[in-house]
Amino acid sequence: MRLAARLAVMGVIALTWGVGHAEPPQWPTRPVRWIVPFGAGGTADAAARHISQKLTERWGQQVVVENKPGANTTIAASEVARSAPDGYTLFQPLSSTLTVNPFVFAKLSYDPMKDFTPIGLMAVAPMLIVANDTLPAKTLVDYVALAKQSPNTLTLGGGDISMQLIAGQFVKSAGIELRYVPYKSGPDVMRGLLSGEIQTGLDGYPAYPSFFKTGKLRALGVASPMRLAALPDVPTLSEAGFKNSGSPVWHGVMAPRGLPVALQEKISADLKAVLELPDLRARLQELGLEPAWMSKDDFVALIQRDTQAMEPLVKELGIRVTN
Repeated sequence: MRLAARLAVMGVIALTWGVGHAEPPQWPTRPVRWIVPFGAGGTADAAARHISQKLTERWGQQVVVENKPGANTTIAASEVARSAPDGYTLFQPLSSTLTVNPFVFAKLSYDPMKDFTPIGLMAVAPMLIVANDTLPAKTLVDYVALAKQSPNTLTLGGGDISMQLIAGQFVKSAGIELRYVPYKSGPDVMRGLLSGEIQTGLDGYPAYPSFFKTGKLRALGVASPMRLAALPDVPTLSEAGFKNSGSPVWHGVMAPRGLPVALQEKISADLKAVLELPDLRARLQELGLEPAWMSKDDFVALIQRDTQAMEPLVKELGIRVTN
C-alpha cells in the first residue's frame, strides 16, 4: 500500500480504534498476559517485569510477562493480533513493530493499523554508540575523523532493524562509510564488543554500566534529542554536530483489535497511574528508559508521524527482509 493510502486508512482507523462493547462487570478476574517481543534479560523485558509488578498490585490479579522473541518483533505481534480482545492479552511493541516493519518485510503477518487497539506510549529508549577499548578514538568527533581516514574499515553492530535505521541516519549525517554488522539481539551486540568482533555498537544502556566503570567499554554518543539521565556527560549525536541523527526507540502498549472502550480507558488510566510512581520511574531510568506517558490520541498521532518518516528512510537505506 502506498504511503498516502496507508495514512488515509490510518486516519480512519484512528477514529474507530477502541470501538467495542461495554466493560464486563469485573475485570480482571484471572491473570493478564503481557507479551514482550524480545527474550528475557533485555531492556524491554526488565521494564515489563517492573511495570507488571505494579499492575499486579493495582489489579489484584497476576500480570504475567511472556517473552515471544523473533523476526524483528513480528512473532509476538502476530500472536497478539490473533488473540481475543478481552483485556487479558496486552502487548509491548517497539516503534519498529508498527512504523518500520510494514516497509521492510515483503509480507507482514499482521496489519499495524487494523489489528491492534492502542493503549498508550510508556517510554522512550535512547540508544548509545558504544566503543570497546581497542578503538583509539575517545570521542564521537574523533571516531568520525578516524572513519573518514579509513572508509569501510571500522565496524558498527546493531541488534535489530531499528538499530540499522539509526546507524544509517548517523552514517549519512556524518558522511562516513562503516561496515554494519547485524546481530539478533542487544546481548549479542555486547558480546561482539567485548570479544573485539566489532569496535562499536548501538545498544541500550542497562547492560553496560559495569563495563563503563572499568573502561573496557565507553559510550561515545546518545541517539536521542536529549542526554541520558544516567550518563549526563555523554553528548547526543546532535550536540556532536550530526543534526539528522537521534531518533529514539519507543515502547508502547497495545491490545488486540476490538477491545471495549471502557476497558481500554481503564487500562490506560491504570498504566498512567503506575508510570507516575516515583519508584517505578526511577527503576525505568536505571534501565536507560525515559518515562514519557502518551495517551491514545497522541500515541496514534506519533505512530502516524513516524510511519510517514520511515518509508522514505527505509527505501533510501535499502533495508528489506524477504519472507
